[in-house]
Amino acid sequence: MRPTIKLLTVLCCFFLCALPARAQDLDNATINGRVFDQTGALVVDASVTAVLVSTNVARTVKTDAAGRYHLLELAPGTYVVKATSQGFALEERGGITVVAGQNVQLDFVLRPAGVTAEQTVVSEADTAAVDTTRTVVGDTITREETEALPVASRAPLDLVFTLPGVTEEPFSTRDLAEDRNTSARSTPEEAGTFALSGGAAYSNNFTIDGLDNNDDRAARERFQPSLEAVAEVQVITNQFSAEYGRASGGRINLRTRAGAKELRGRLFYFFKDEALNANGFFNNARGLKRLPLQQHNPGFTLGGPVNWKKLFGARDASAPPPRSFFFVAYEYNTVLDTSMKT
Repeated sequence: MRPTIKLLTVLCCFFLCALPARAQDLDNATINGRVFDQTGALVVDASVTAVLVSTNVARTVKTDAAGRYHLLELAPGTYVVKATSQGFALEERGGITVVAGQNVQLDFVLRPAGVTAEQTVVSEADTAAVDTTRTVVGDTITREETEALPVASRAPLDLVFTLPGVTEEPFSTRDLAEDRNTSARSTPEEAGTFALSGGAAYSNNFTIDGLDNNDDRAARERFQPSLEAVAEVQVITNQFSAEYGRASGGRINLRTRAGAKELRGRLFYFFKDEALNANGFFNNARGLKRLPLQQHNPGFTLGGPVNWKKLFGARDASAPPPRSFFFVAYEYNTVLDTSMKT
């Protein structure tokens, strides 16, 4: 055999052996585990179904010869997971909440179908599932936390400062990059926005739903969506795979919201005025009034299902539930400060 053929054979064997090894997916979630019967024996070819509560979209897989199942690339959210097999009662686990990048281990023990009159065994998850296989270092701010935490700037990336290991860049130079909007001829200061675990503030990787959101001229993000449109703020500081290692700092991913099975919306209006602020100590000492300030920040969100059959006039009662959803968010901000208000 020629040396070239030998080399190609070795390389093919190497890649085939490496196929089962998967890098950790930081944009989606994974639920896996094993299915047993009451004696501890593995149940082969059992059906395991995960249903996303917000949309009723289901994913079903079968257990392998080792009784294992793998539900990959699941959208983050709250799931109901069901397991069943021929001759066994259906077992259901509700309230399984997963975030982006999480790998949840969930085992099932099936009971014989004729043991009880009730064929469905339901157990609710009282606590959040713990990912014991996670190797990355970081944290995720969930949608509930984004709505509960007060953010005066209405900027989603400011929520990153609530996590440990996050510091403002040295000398507070974060706003020096704003000259990119005033002078296109000059190169903006590569100051970055914040530092993760002592790294350089200009070496972070910003993404939205896993897509690139880096302004290479200013070493910061290009765009921040409305805070009302953000479902998660994910920060990974270390131990992530090379797939996400665009920069030597951390990775910050904003995951946007999606529509649900019910039509829901929200109207909001934030307002600021100098009359609502207290005057400073030195202004009072010198008899000076408060500085003029007025801010108007209206917006709305709207999301829900898209029923294509109803849109085109079809009336089929047996039709499956919608599998298409939409979500839109709009926000407008006007600030009248000392340079504009008289």
